[in-house]
Amino acid sequence: MKSNKITSLLFSLAFLLGMVYSPAQNNPDLPEKLYQDYKNNGIEKALSDYNNSPARGDEYTFLTEPLNVLGYRIMDEGDLAAAERVFLAQIDEYPNQANPYDSYADLLMQKGEEEKAREHYKKAIDLSATMEDVEEKAQMLEASKTKLAILEGAGSVFEFLEGSWEVSNYGYENGEKMLQREGTMVFHANENNTILSGVFKNNNGEFVGTRIIAYNAVDEHYEMAWASNPMLGIEPSTIKVEKNSTNEVIVIEHYEEDGDQQKVKHVIDKASGDLSWDIYDLSNTDGKKPVASMTFKKKA
Repeated sequence: MKSNKITSLLFSLAFLLGMVYSPAQNNPDLPEKLYQDYKNNGIEKALSDYNNSPARGDEYTFLTEPLNVLGYRIMDEGDLAAAERVFLAQIDEYPNQANPYDSYADLLMQKGEEEKAREHYKKAIDLSATMEDVEEKAQMLEASKTKLAILEGAGSVFEFLEGSWEVSNYGYENGEKMLQREGTMVFHANENNTILSGVFKNNNGEFVGTRIIAYNAVDEHYEMAWASNPMLGIEPSTIKVEKNSTNEVIVIEHYEEDGDQQKVKHVIDKASGDLSWDIYDLSNTDGKKPVASMTFKKKA
């Protein structure tokens, strides 16, 4: 995955989480003063002024830490060397806090140092476990896990589905495979292949349903929904990937039906370019024979 796509998302997440240009809670004027010191006298003067201020070693204020605000502002202007000095100073001051490592990882991504960024996102995730504030902990995990997942391509398992397909759905009756429905499925993915949406129409061009598959980086699984009738809402489920290879994908799906928890296995053979998709019921059968099947043939 190209770094420019990832770094674009990093700044979106940083902005949404209040990392950029947030006033410091302990001294709302300090980030602006430090920034003016940097602009007029360089980063050494700004860091020296910070070290001599009462804020140095003060109670940690998470996203509104003066150095955190300063670092993102400088990074946004493109001075990566100065921003690196700031983020490293923040780690030095608060080595047991999660966000300084996440912020430095964002800087490393801007520099194209993806392996080092990966290490620091993981460090931030590990330190998140020690955070006492529930809301801040959730924000931290969401930020670091999401960026790490995109960096590692964790949410792109189903990217092979993107495109237009001729689909045949089969059921089984007394052991015999029976054609139930045919039509066309068109899947579109977002920029990072973490959200996939598909619309299924029958051979007459009539709408049958919409399928959405999205990766949840915090819980490290996929979430799926099927909507076929706008008056009946959606049918949600979760998916855990058991195997992902060039030729085969195996996933376990969990969902609720009539108040009972259901578990099915999907085995997707993609060796030929077309897809053979078998579904096994692990809740009510021995799971040795498929209870439904689909074929996907790529349309030109």
